[in-house]
Amino acid sequence: MPPHLWPADFPRIPLAEWVDQPVEALALNYDTVENHGWYANLDHTVDQVAHFVRPGDLLVDYSGGTGILAKRLLDRLQRRRAGILIVDSSPKFLRLALEKFRDESRMAFRRIRWLRDERRLERLDEVVGEALMERGVDAILSTNAIHLYHDLEETLASWHHLIRTSGRVFVQSGNIRNPEMPDDEWIIDETVGVIHEAAREKVRRDERFAAYRDWLDDTEHMQAHDRLRDRYFLPVRPLEHYLGLLRDQGFDILSVERRRIPARVDEWYEFLSVYHEGVLGWMGGAEKVTGTAPSEEVVDDRLTLMREAMEEVFGGAFEFGASWTYITCEVSPGD
Repeated sequence: MPPHLWPADFPRIPLAEWVDQPVEALALNYDTVENHGWYANLDHTVDQVAHFVRPGDLLVDYSGGTGILAKRLLDRLQRRRAGILIVDSSPKFLRLALEKFRDESRMAFRRIRWLRDERRLERLDEVVGEALMERGVDAILSTNAIHLYHDLEETLASWHHLIRTSGRVFVQSGNIRNPEMPDDEWIIDETVGVIHEAAREKVRRDERFAAYRDWLDDTEHMQAHDRLRDRYFLPVRPLEHYLGLLRDQGFDILSVERRRIPARVDEWYEFLSVYHEGVLGWMGGAEKVTGTAPSEEVVDDRLTLMREAMEEVFGGAFEFGASWTYITCEVSPGD
């Protein structure tokens, strides 16, 4: 591998506390999501990037987490000389990514920290360093994450500061309200609200869950857990919201595509069961609301009810169709 893929003054692995921490179970558990069938949503992005990337290009995998996308890109690019910088706010996820790719010279890592006094995350152009800012990057990728960005305008502005004029931005998410979505497809996070409603009705009629009925009539309790659920699974915004902000920050939209991604019901249950507090935390009270951890019995009841509610919502089907939206853009001429 030629030695000059990354700028001379850009260390692939930063001097940071998270680098020396042990790998944590949370990250290892999350990383197994790449085995779920609905993570086929990455395939189209991998195809797009593989057709675009040129020898010597540098890419930013923004919100790259444990490196699920990066691994697929490396496998696809094989020995092609292109670098991937994973940027993420989670030191636990980055630590696992580092464990997987420490000796891979095409990989680099940066953490964006939460700035408590300013109540914001660091921007991309604040963490990559002067050497990479001077060179610029050739592509920025954001998969399954853009709907989570609270400071989207500032985030996109920081992308624009870093990307070269010849560069591309590849964005995709299963939580964008695309007007072309057919009636038989789901926005994946919106299934959570429907599952919640099915669970409420089941508690009212099923004697196995009678102990939780009083909670349903406690308006303050239920509203507090509704707010908690919205923190776990953010309300879905329309496609034009994202397109408008991208244009405002100096990007031209090259293409918008919608694809149907099969999602297995059992795998979606497995994923949601990790976040049972956000889905059905009102059953016995979520620790983030009440300050008290639920008993193992309560958690077991939540998981049982969640599984049965999902069976009702999806009619016992093996899988459902989830709608994914893919946005490709480039820097506007003259910017």
